[in-house]
Amino acid sequence: MALMTAVVVVFVGVEQGILLAMVLSLMEHVRRSYRSQNVVLAPDKMGGWQAVPVTTPEQLRPGLLVYRFAHTMYYANAPQLSEQVADLVNGAEPPLAWFCIEASAVADVDFSAAATLREIHGILTGQGIRLVCADVVDLVKAELDRYALTDLIGKDAFYATVSDVVSAYDQKSAGSEARQ
Repeated sequence: MALMTAVVVVFVGVEQGILLAMVLSLMEHVRRSYRSQNVVLAPDKMGGWQAVPVTTPEQLRPGLLVYRFAHTMYYANAPQLSEQVADLVNGAEPPLAWFCIEASAVADVDFSAAATLREIHGILTGQGIRLVCADVVDLVKAELDRYALTDLIGKDAFYATVSDVVSAYDQKSAGSEARQ
């Protein structure tokens, strides 16, 4: 981008170079948001976790998968969200009990993305998988409230951090094992 802009500035003019830089920047932004670089959080050797590609569906705990969506959720990337969640759930081994969306990078959720989240919740619930969320900023929580997603998913399904999700999952798993 910088090279193309410099060439236009030198051979055409400064105003045209600035205009080209703006157009190229917008195109790059749209390209990145349309296919965001989402990841799955997987255990690392130090007892924490690391980001791995979505194509590596590792689980933080057996039955708990944490998926980090790395951009604002809107109509252009809602199909990517839906496809990746479906692939992760269908390829999970062992089968999932909880699916967590880590949303620290999500700054906005539009109507289309809210509809996609509603569909994802329905699909996961139908398979006996609990949808939970972590690191949701207040603005996004307000949008989820407006779209009635907080009540659908459950107010108790929102956690401040991934560590809180893992702790809650471990407690639930320990309780389930004690009853057996």
